[in-house]
Amino acid sequence: MRLIIVLFLTLITAFSGYSQATEKEKIIEKVEIIGNESVPKSTILYYISEKPGREFSPKAVSEDIKRLFKLGYFENISVDVKEGKRGLILRYFVKEKPIITDIVFKGNSSISSKKLKEELGLVTEEGEETKLKKPLDYKYLDTLKEKIQEIYLKKGFPGTEVYYTIDRISPTRAVVTFIINEGRKANVCEIEIKGNKKISSGDIKDVLLTKEKSILHLRFNAPLSRENLEEDVKRIEELYKERGYLDVEIGEPEVVSMGNSCYKVVYRILREGKPYRFGRIRFVGNKLFSSKDFLKLDKRIRPGKRYNQKEIEKLKRKIVRKYGEIGFIFANVSPEVSLNREKHTADVTFYIYEGERAYVRWINITGNVATRDRTIRRELDLYETGIFNTVRLERSIRRLFNTGYFENVDVKPKVVGGSNKVDVKVNVKERLTGVFSVGAGYSSVSKLVGMVSVSKGNLFGTGDSGSVNLQFGSRVLDFYINYNHRWWLDRPQTLSTSAYNNRYEYFTYTSKKTGVSALVSRRLWEDWKVGLGYLIERDKITDIDEDAPEIVKDEEGTETIGMSTFFVSRDLRDNKFLPHKGDYFKLTTQLAGNFLGGDKDFYKLVGEYAYYFNFNDLPVDWELPFIASVHAKVGYADAFGNTSKLPIDYRFYVGGDTSVRGFKWGEAGPKDRNGDPEGANRELIFNFELGYDVTRMLRLIGFIDVGGGWWDEYKLGDMRKSAGIGLRVLTPMGPIRLDLGWKLDRRSGESSSEWHFGMGSYF
Repeated sequence: MRLIIVLFLTLITAFSGYSQATEKEKIIEKVEIIGNESVPKSTILYYISEKPGREFSPKAVSEDIKRLFKLGYFENISVDVKEGKRGLILRYFVKEKPIITDIVFKGNSSISSKKLKEELGLVTEEGEETKLKKPLDYKYLDTLKEKIQEIYLKKGFPGTEVYYTIDRISPTRAVVTFIINEGRKANVCEIEIKGNKKISSGDIKDVLLTKEKSILHLRFNAPLSRENLEEDVKRIEELYKERGYLDVEIGEPEVVSMGNSCYKVVYRILREGKPYRFGRIRFVGNKLFSSKDFLKLDKRIRPGKRYNQKEIEKLKRKIVRKYGEIGFIFANVSPEVSLNREKHTADVTFYIYEGERAYVRWINITGNVATRDRTIRRELDLYETGIFNTVRLERSIRRLFNTGYFENVDVKPKVVGGSNKVDVKVNVKERLTGVFSVGAGYSSVSKLVGMVSVSKGNLFGTGDSGSVNLQFGSRVLDFYINYNHRWWLDRPQTLSTSAYNNRYEYFTYTSKKTGVSALVSRRLWEDWKVGLGYLIERDKITDIDEDAPEIVKDEEGTETIGMSTFFVSRDLRDNKFLPHKGDYFKLTTQLAGNFLGGDKDFYKLVGEYAYYFNFNDLPVDWELPFIASVHAKVGYADAFGNTSKLPIDYRFYVGGDTSVRGFKWGEAGPKDRNGDPEGANRELIFNFELGYDVTRMLRLIGFIDVGGGWWDEYKLGDMRKSAGIGLRVLTPMGPIRLDLGWKLDRRSGESSSEWHFGMGSYF
């Protein structure tokens, strides 16, 4: 209506000016735009058909006004005509709509303003708010209003009311405020299943997205909404099909109000039917693998077994992955089910399109500033012109993460159109790898100690690393230097060398150690690693008091340790510093003897295994940012030859931040008559953790540790136990861990708990 009135007045104005012109003055001399501020004059003139030199037409002016209104920039437009020297002058008077510069929300307590803006598309993919420069448009605002109500409806607020106000902060700028009356959230107080005989109501309720109000479901309780109810029907159907009931029919859910925002939902099973069994299983189109190869992937799919739709989908994914492992990433699998309703059997045919093997065309590396391209490329299990497959892709990401030089690694393949080529983009975000620290400390044992430390990873972008550490004081002198040369001799192997010289004056004795070591570790068989090393060390214990522990008195004098080390390991963790999934295995042997240049004969054997499970890998729709892990470690050591007892520094000391937390160092193992830890030659440790990822760099954990150390035997009934909580923080300097453990079997004279702090991986 407003547009019609404006056009009517405009035409009256135009014709009143035109009536004063003579027939000879119908030609337009000039077109003027008056009142525009934000919209450029050239933009307005572009949409005006009346131009200088053309014959004046009231009808054309009317069309121009309509066209300008459609742009959405103006709330009022008028035109007048006056005489000029050589014709008519058309003046377009425009009043621009204010520009919406911001949208704010009031009354929203259940959904944050940031979340609302994300849902409304007012936030970019990078998480930044869109800078609004939109002309005031009531249709647009009405659309946002409806979307807000839909958002609340999906969250279980059926009675949410929304209206908006417009505040003009200047003649050309406005802020829109959406006032939200959320109302009360709808709670499902009761769920009833009717018509089910073959599957229990409990099993059906377990698969529903909608849950009855319960303390146990506070976090994962889906809101009552039409969308979720429709999803529930699909889930019930899927459950029946997993059990072989392919003729199942589900009715529309019924929602009954029980008052006070409490609702009852009734799900009706109209028909269950009889269960089907697998009939003939066929694979068509496969040349690279046999039907037997595919059937080995899922033993539940066999003729005569109960039909299961979920297993069919699972086998489909496994077949695609099997092709992807050999480079056929374009493979496609389409299962087709044919029912025999008389025999209640289901024949399944898997139609397979194998496609072509994929090859890498280009590998493009971005984001690296300090790291050389070559350093990154050599860690990749992909190379240009080589085969591209999913296993190589996963292994490449894992290797780059585990170098410890990158905060984030993103490897994205892109298929080159019309070919079997793939371009691989490797984007890395480097972390801080150089640390210089100067400090001082004090303890009752060492007194005042000064500390200087310099460490650098990814030295000169080559992947090498090194460190120099010095501690000095009246009772302490500790110097340590090491260097790790990655890809030594241009092979996937690392040469690690170190040298140290230290002196510690304890209350009852003085210890001096000087030694050098070298270790060569090499990657074999893709994910396996082996290492061989040698250490030569001179130990001297002097100034022993009468009150010193017996194990110290037994070690008085000077001795030389010559020892070889061999290990084999496999690391399939996605990130060794803050793992989310995968496993880790390592077996280490150490052998010391006269034939290796030492005075002592002994050996050690240590095996450990860790497994990590990500709860998000469970087949549920909930977001579960939890990581469970279990770690086991077993140690066996003994002396032989002319050595009667295992040297003090090579015994197992159970208790502390890397074994059984909640106990002091060595407190969970054997002790001498004075109550001091004396170490052991047998150890067995189990660690159980449940972690919650607060952010990508911060994890909260709860743990239970069980372990013990013994001489010449394993006493499982004598294992010590503890539980506690902790933090894992991934910093630019490396992972930091902080744990607080409580003893579950506290003994007389022991503290109830212990704090533990450290840097680096735990296990």
